[in-house]
Amino acid sequence: MAVSAATRSGRGVIRPLLREDLEQVAALYARIARSDAGDPPPRLADQFAETLLDQPWADPEIPSLVYDQGGQIAGFIGSHVRRFELDGRMLRFAYGGQLVTDPAVRPAAVGFFLLRAFLNGAQDAALTDTAGEGTRRMWTWLGGSPAQLESLRWFRLFRPISFLTNYTLSGRRVRRWPRSVQQVAGVVDRPLSIGLAPRSQPTRLREEPLLPETLVEAVSRLAPGLRPCYDLRFVDWLLRSVASVGVRGTLVGVALRDEETIAGWYVYFLRRGGISDVLQVVGLDGRVEAVLDHLFTNAYSRGAALLRGRIEARLLEPLARRRCVFRYNGGALVHARDPAVSAALAARETLLTRLDGEGWMGHHLESFA
Repeated sequence: MAVSAATRSGRGVIRPLLREDLEQVAALYARIARSDAGDPPPRLADQFAETLLDQPWADPEIPSLVYDQGGQIAGFIGSHVRRFELDGRMLRFAYGGQLVTDPAVRPAAVGFFLLRAFLNGAQDAALTDTAGEGTRRMWTWLGGSPAQLESLRWFRLFRPISFLTNYTLSGRRVRRWPRSVQQVAGVVDRPLSIGLAPRSQPTRLREEPLLPETLVEAVSRLAPGLRPCYDLRFVDWLLRSVASVGVRGTLVGVALRDEETIAGWYVYFLRRGGISDVLQVVGLDGRVEAVLDHLFTNAYSRGAALLRGRIEARLLEPLARRRCVFRYNGGALVHARDPAVSAALAARETLLTRLDGEGWMGHHLESFA
């Protein structure tokens, strides 16, 4: 489908998202994905503008799409464009997210047609990290496939009592416990957490904040293979946008150097007494284990109850040796027409992380007050 042209589906058309659609998109998303009563929360429309239209790599050839019924937006799918490099070749990937349709148009399979139009776009590959069962069925029917390894999550438990007083085993918060209960949980956890503490390893690595220019430099040092094509303007936007999702915790970015040489880095959301989500962890020149040890020690020392991330091929064996447990959720999907791109997506040396996808976004969680 030429994305500049509208495609008819039932009584409406599928067309690219326009800025004047944002208020309607926010209202639809708030009603379907957030279950908000009344008007959408303040700044939700601004958040869609920032992540879809105003981000540095937004691409008019790979737009987000809406289902328009005579000026009424009844369906939407977001397209989060990212740039990657494969052996000197520039690639454009599109992460699909925030797929919502009005219940009134679901009998016409509007969600299916929106997803089909998105997958038929100009991108070199389409991906998602957050698919539900319905999206998985449609995605695979349309020629995509599960990313089996990336659908595995790893977990490293540090403080079991604090974790259980805040979460069910699925990771969903049951309710906000009184502060006194949380304090008691922390006290009870102390003897238990001693046995679960990460093993401190001697290291020559020096810690420093992960600045945008440091991340651009570090990624440029990766071995040949599929990797993000970061530039300073995009990384500055990315780190600021991720840090603004306060409901997920405090963003921690650490670069590690061996003398003056970058040895690795990691990025994660810290939630004291709760689940801390890892977005990116990389070790250069065979030092991934040292970087993981530093990450675990950092999260433990700052009060994380449980550390959680996504499996990547280069992390599987080191994580298994560090008392991590794995769980399959089926949320990662890929769609690529070029066999070389498909092969690169599954390669061990590929750097494709949650930091690059749509999973960190807070459209359905933040209050936007």
